[in-house]
Amino acid sequence: MQWLVKLHLTNGVAPGFLFSLFLQPYIPHMRRILAILTFSVLTVLSVSGQGIEFFHGTWEEALMKAKAEDKIIFVDAFATWCGPCKRMAASTFPDVEVGKLFNQHFLSLKIDMEQGMGLEFRKKFPVNAYPTLLFIDYDEELIQQSVGAKSPADLIALGQSIIGKYDKSTKYEAAYNSGDRSYQLVYDYVAALNKSGKPSVKIANDYLTTQKDLTTPENLKFILEAASQVDCQCFDLFEQYKSSISKVVDQEIIDEKVRQACNNTVKRAIEFESPELIGVAADAMKRNIPSEADRFRSDSEIKYALHLHDMAHIEELVNTHVKKYIKNDPASLNQLALDLDKYAGDNESCKALALTLAEKAASEKDASTEYVITYAKLVYKAKGKTEAIQVLDQAMAKYKEPECKECVELRAAVKIKLGHLIKPGTVGVC
Repeated sequence: MQWLVKLHLTNGVAPGFLFSLFLQPYIPHMRRILAILTFSVLTVLSVSGQGIEFFHGTWEEALMKAKAEDKIIFVDAFATWCGPCKRMAASTFPDVEVGKLFNQHFLSLKIDMEQGMGLEFRKKFPVNAYPTLLFIDYDEELIQQSVGAKSPADLIALGQSIIGKYDKSTKYEAAYNSGDRSYQLVYDYVAALNKSGKPSVKIANDYLTTQKDLTTPENLKFILEAASQVDCQCFDLFEQYKSSISKVVDQEIIDEKVRQACNNTVKRAIEFESPELIGVAADAMKRNIPSEADRFRSDSEIKYALHLHDMAHIEELVNTHVKKYIKNDPASLNQLALDLDKYAGDNESCKALALTLAEKAASEKDASTEYVITYAKLVYKAKGKTEAIQVLDQAMAKYKEPECKECVELRAAVKIKLGHLIKPGTVGVC
């Protein structure tokens, strides 16, 4: 090392130049390592906090775990050099709402398609672009795949559509109709009906009436699964035996079942135009998860008013909800703006309120570019091309590539073809 220092001092050679010559043969390898490390950091960030919790194991282990937990397998098929893959790892997978949905219904894996497990995986499930998002059942049947990066809202919509179309209840229906009333068969049947959104109350009630002891661990778990909506006898049994159920089931799982049951009753309120069911669901939430009850009632009243186009009361409901619960929550503000726009119709005040909420979400300090996209689209609909381009220009000055790639593409679409706004989920493909 001493001769090297002496050489560059006496001959006037810059140390950086010699250092670069020394490292030149290793630079290609270093670039590869840097790409892997960068993606690894993003992956770690994506599984921390309350986002998607990715499974770390072999494909065979994933199949066994998915079968044991009766979950769909979600695979993020990526490459380390893929920009859109990195954006999803950094901003979509860590999203709290994405995590809630995917951790409950899916077993999630990230598979590098260019090495390790990915080389074998791609023989069964060929992938031609990145990222490719695959939904596979534990029998290795492909349910659906989608190409391209997704925003949190788009990934949630995709996940919900998969849950809706994935129906294993027919697998148990034939055995049930043939007279099989074993605990496992009936439990699996009720669980499958609940997952697919089909009625399960009668099947559950028929089973429970045959049981002499409802306090066995199996029957306590059955009662929890059967409590699919607040307005049913099974939910009454759940509340009656809740303390016993909490000894055999984690409290987090119990709370999630309560949320599902309350939300299902809100859906029934909307379907049958029965506002009293909103109160029934809100009261059940107050009894079981009191810390969430007031916000749940407020949110449910807004949903009911929107679906029934009760625009006379919507502005007051929304303003109160924003002030009390979501004024500093850009994700909730953005979603509420989208909901208002969806149901606004010709109601100008509702459209204006949607625009105001979208602007607030987009202007938050840590706002995602997803919220900027929402705001730009609503500005375009309300004010026209020039104003929408101005919003996108401001966003592109604030965010750097590749963070604002969607803004660039949307701006081009607005400018070149009036009215053509990029559809969700169609950007971000390698």
